[in-house]
Amino acid sequence: MDLEELKDLWQQEKQSDASGEQHLKDMLAAKSKSPVAIMKRNLLTELLLVIITYGISIVFYFTAWKGKMSEVAWFMLGIALIFVVYYYRKNKLLEQMSSPAGHVRQHLENQITTLERFVRFYLLAGKILIPVSMIFFGWIFYLNARYISPANIFFPSQENPVWKVILVWSVLIILITFVLSIVNKWYVQKLYGIHISKLKAILHEMEEEDTAEHEFK
Repeated sequence: MDLEELKDLWQQEKQSDASGEQHLKDMLAAKSKSPVAIMKRNLLTELLLVIITYGISIVFYFTAWKGKMSEVAWFMLGIALIFVVYYYRKNKLLEQMSSPAGHVRQHLENQITTLERFVRFYLLAGKILIPVSMIFFGWIFYLNARYISPANIFFPSQENPVWKVILVWSVLIILITFVLSIVNKWYVQKLYGIHISKLKAILHEMEEEDTAEHEFK
């Protein structure tokens, strides 16, 4: 669904409302190149990657070292379940976008607003998850490896007072969160942002044409 095709269909809609609406619905339901179809494929790809990578890691931490690090498995399982719920709700929204009911333009406006909320939640969740994960894994590593490397700068000891350890962890968490947040923002933009922008551009062009037509009259 490119911009020029939808603009043509929008003109058809204004000439024959019922016919134009149906054409727009058909374009939104397209299974190959429409922004909605691409976002659905990207979302499914994300789900499969989460299932495969998290599934392997969860099984590993549940079984390795006689289950002594099962906390990691439970932590990752919790994250995976949250993503599955996110996937279900977002996929349901995309399905609704590909099968619009009622007036197509109003439908698109409402659904794009909701979709943008999902994307903002995704970005916010990523920013929160990064430091939480670092603190969690740091604590697990401390419980299981402090006796192996007692002089480690990440753990308190006679050589490393608590304030130094807190400072090191704070700097590390802030730096990694900043870098990964930038990467995550680029990733989300590539998978969803550019396609949302295309849909918004379609709506904007339709509104401009309607405004120009009213002014002409």
